[in-house]
Amino acid sequence: MQVIEAKNLKWIDIKNPTEKDIKWLKDNFNLHPLVLKEILPPLDNPKLENFGEYIFIVLFYPFFSRPTFQTIPFELDIIVAKNYIITVHYKDIVPLKAIFDKFNLYEDIREKYSDQGTGEVLYRIIQELLSACFPKLGHIKENIDRIEKDIYSQKYKKSVYNISLIKRDIIGFQRVMEPQEIVLTSLSEVSEKFFGKDLVPYFHNLVGLYNQVEKILETRFKTLTALDSTNQSLLETKTNEIIKLLTIFSVIVFPLSLFAGIFGMNTKYLPFVGSPYDFWIISGIMTGAAILMLVFFKIKKWF
Repeated sequence: MQVIEAKNLKWIDIKNPTEKDIKWLKDNFNLHPLVLKEILPPLDNPKLENFGEYIFIVLFYPFFSRPTFQTIPFELDIIVAKNYIITVHYKDIVPLKAIFDKFNLYEDIREKYSDQGTGEVLYRIIQELLSACFPKLGHIKENIDRIEKDIYSQKYKKSVYNISLIKRDIIGFQRVMEPQEIVLTSLSEVSEKFFGKDLVPYFHNLVGLYNQVEKILETRFKTLTALDSTNQSLLETKTNEIIKLLTIFSVIVFPLSLFAGIFGMNTKYLPFVGSPYDFWIISGIMTGAAILMLVFFKIKKWF
């Protein structure tokens, strides 16, 4: 637990909360038992509950896991009242730590961020979380650009695997972000009553920032889906070409094999057999037949 006191508010940040931390919150703040109960076990969904004197908010930060190549949610619980704000989380959330450290270390930033009370601090925290999504979206774009380059370099099999990985990442990202729209919209609606008219545009801005993230995510997914379709078409075309060549080869070889088999029969009156140059005559007939079939396939534009 870390505590920062500013001129008109207090910020308490708790990482990996324990029963002792919950008891401390119960003893020092007039929090509803349901809130205290929901802080300790990790939750699955974002939420916003207005208790009159304070607001309880559950948000999720999209964290990219490199070992599994997927985006997973990191929970952030926020309790905000007129004169205090409490943040509770189980993992290190980089944007939250960055703003907390600036708030703690630099007096001018602390005064700037808290001059309009806890509402501005809450706005700064959520803005930092949403803004941290844009570099991740940029990284997704780089991966998509790399896949596009691989597709048109005819690296189809490699692209299939990479597309599946990036799809997994985007789907995880969307799974984290989409449910939070209702929380940010609700926060925007209660902001005037709870924080005053001056901060209403700030919380409207958060909704706009969220919509930007969601729209870019949607565009990235559509682009990746189009590339996947293109890659599958090219891969299918290449496979069909291979199958067609093998089929043509089989069609040519089968009658020649039949012809060779006939002349390999141990019978007495086979034509050409036993005559001078019988091998070359039969080989010539087979070669001529193969050439005729190739010419026929070419005229038909089968290859």
